[in-house]
Amino acid sequence: MAYLLIKGNAIPPALPIPDVIDWTYTGNRLHPTQKPVNSLKPLIQSFCKPDGIVLDPFCGSGSTLVAARLLGRDYIGMELIATYCETARKRLTL
Repeated sequence: MAYLLIKGNAIPPALPIPDVIDWTYTGNRLHPTQKPVNSLKPLIQSFCKPDGIVLDPFCGSGSTLVAARLLGRDYIGMELIATYCETARKRLTL
């Protein structure tokens, strides 16, 4: 599930996404709830303008941040568990 939080009047995206997005299981090698980057990219493209910032307050292994980076968006990630922070950091430096 994904949630979109907008302050004020929401403007529908120029490129809406379908109700269902294909999901390729990652095997969750990096985090118990790891998401596939390719499934996150359409969400970011639809709901974050090219000059926007993607915020992931529970970034885990950093899949959302990687998707944002690949799409040229700025990003902010937060994670409590140090090992997952390091995993995300490594993924973002590749």
